[in-house]
Parts: sequence; C-alpha cells; structure tokens
Amino acid sequence: MPSGVLRAPYPFAAAPELELLADPAQTWERLLADLASARRSLRIENFIFNDGLAGAAVVDAVVRAADHGARVRVHVDGFGSSGFGAADRDRLAAAGAELRFFNRPRFWKLLRPVRAFPRTHRRIVVVDDRIAWTGGLAFDDQWWPEEGREAARDTMARFTGDAVLDLADAFERLWGKRAGAGGGPRQRRPPPSARGGARGAGGGGGPRQRRQPAGQHGELRVVPQYTLRVPHYHRSFLRRLAYSQRRAWIAVPYFFPGPSLYEALRRALRRGVDLRFLFPGQRTDHPAVRLAARRHYGRLLRAGARIWEYQPSFMHAKVALFDDEWTLAGSSNLDAWSLFINNEIAIESCDPGCAATLIGQFERDFERSREVTLEEWRKRGLWARFLERFLGTFDPAF
Repeated sequence: MPSGVLRAPYPFAAAPELELLADPAQTWERLLADLASARRSLRIENFIFNDGLAGAAVVDAVVRAADHGARVRVHVDGFGSSGFGAADRDRLAAAGAELRFFNRPRFWKLLRPVRAFPRTHRRIVVVDDRIAWTGGLAFDDQWWPEEGREAARDTMARFTGDAVLDLADAFERLWGKRAGAGGGPRQRRPPPSARGGARGAGGGGGPRQRRQPAGQHGELRVVPQYTLRVPHYHRSFLRRLAYSQRRAWIAVPYFFPGPSLYEALRRALRRGVDLRFLFPGQRTDHPAVRLAARRHYGRLLRAGARIWEYQPSFMHAKVALFDDEWTLAGSSNLDAWSLFINNEIAIESCDPGCAATLIGQFERDFERSREVTLEEWRKRGLWARFLERFLGTFDPAF
C-alpha cells in the first residue's frame, strides 16, 4: 500500500467553531467570504466545478485571494468538472492559481478500469490552515440561489481548530498524484494548545476496535477515503449505527445498501432505534438512479424504518445523526461508488450542539417532504414496480 494512503481515520481533534450550514444564501455568502480572505494559502477540491454564476463567483473569490498573495491550488475531477470552461480556467491561470484535473477521461483507460473509474468526489476548502469546509456543495448553478427557484438542498460543515490540518493533509495526499499512486507528504500538526487546542483521544477505525473512540464534546475527526483502499467512511458509519440507541436519521441522495449496511440497519431497528431516511423526491439529477434506489424502500418500511422524499428541490445533503451527540457530514453517498471506489471525505463529530442543529434541520426538512408509508408503497402501480425492478438490476453500476 502506498505510504500516502491513510490506514485509519484521523484522530479526534478540537473543533471550537464547528457549524453545519444548510441555508444556500448563507452558505454561499460565508464560503465566498472565506475564499477571498485567504492571504497565505488556499486549497480547493470539488467534484463539480462548471461554468455559470456559481463557478464565476468562486473564480472571483479565488482571484481576490491570489491578488493578496495567497498560494491557490484548485483540484477538480476530470469527469465531474467537464463543464469548467476555458475562460474561467484562463482567469485562474492569469491570477497565478494552480489548477489540476484528477483522472481525466481517456479512451485508453477503459482497457484498465481500475484507472478509468475512480473519481475525486470530495469537497474540500482550506483557508490559510485556519478554516476548513467540507460537505456536498458543488460549484454549479443547481446549487446557486436564484429568485424564483430553490437551490439544491445541501449541507456544508465549516470548522476551525486542529482538524483543519487534517483536511489540508487529505488534500495534499491527492494533489498531483495519479490514480492508484502514492500521495503527498503529511502535514504536521502543531503542539497541543492549552486553550482549547488539545487533540482529543481517539484513533484508528480498524475492525479490531471494540469500544467507541474517546472523542469528547466539541471534537471531530476527519474520515478520509482513498481510491480503492480501506473504506474508512463505511466503517465509521457502521460503527456509529451499531452504537446508536435512540435515533439514526440519515439524509443521502443515492442509496444502494449492501448486505453489511442493510443488516446493520435491521439490527438498529430491532434495538428500537428511530431510523429515518431523507431522500430526493421527483426533483433529482438522475431519475433512473432514484427509481432504482426506490426498490429498497419496501424492505426498509417493512422492518420499521420511516422514509421521506424532499419536495422543493434536489436533496443532495449527505449527513447522518446518531442519538443526540454524533454526526457525520461530508461528500459520501451510501452506494458502492462512494463506499469503495471514489475518493471521499467526511467529518465525524461528537458535539451535542452540532447534533441539535442537525436535528432542527432534519425536522424542517421533514415538514417540506412527503412521507412514504408502507400502505402507500404497497399500492403503487404496476409501471412503477416494473421500472424499479428493471432499473434495480443495474445496482452495481450505480
């Protein structure tokens, strides 16, 4: 295994200003302000960076940071950012920003799928090694708030503290490496501070761990996942689900549970856990994928889970709440691509205040969603059943 690949999630670290932002206007306002505030360094990584109002706003902020002397590096996916046009790329180059595309599609790579398929699906922003962002937001107009149209429903985590360096390290490990090659050098974390900067106890996410990591309130850990390597996010998700006692509320746009995840969900329901899902409704970027995922509704509903479909816009948030303390937020879906193939990133937090914020966001989202009941599910038409079963046969491709 290359030395640049992490064998376990980062340890817990203090996060004195952890926030989960869901309002599109507020998210964009603060994100763009943070981008433009960079004075020493700015790292940006995103699966989707396309031309449009959102892309232009990000480029404007990046140019301002570069004009103030920041070293700017932008890493985007070669497939997801195929709409990143020459005009914006030229503006970045003129400002001195470094731009790289991860794993650009090439015909010859089809002969070796292990090189053709992995993508960087991560969302990373690190400003001067003092502020970090991650979540599901894409630099595309579908996420940009406009009058008369609701932007995609997403969640971004913004935080400060020692964990910022872990996100910077995750960026460095992929920056400039080829698919399947080693990453860059690891960032060194400064010594613990006596005033709220101490790293929390915790550590590895391997299967031998028998107890919950000793993360404290106000701490988080970064959970990276690298191409065709150990699926750290999957382990973290299953661990949190296994320890939950009261609730497990999950929002995800693409849901294709494998046997281990489905069995973990059933066990949680047997323990009496309040298991709820928030999925996209009719407004989605991949209708066929949504229909294929809906074929899993039946067994979840029969087992006692509750399911809502978000109505106002495309639901793209990738967050999970466990009991009243633990949260997971990041870029990973619950499908084979995210769990085992793509590069992903998430933060795992033990913070009642952050969890309370997420509870409020879920409750507001449920009010704007339509609950799918077992009785309604059983009455769906023959055409819907056919499409779900037919498209479901392509589960491995989703």
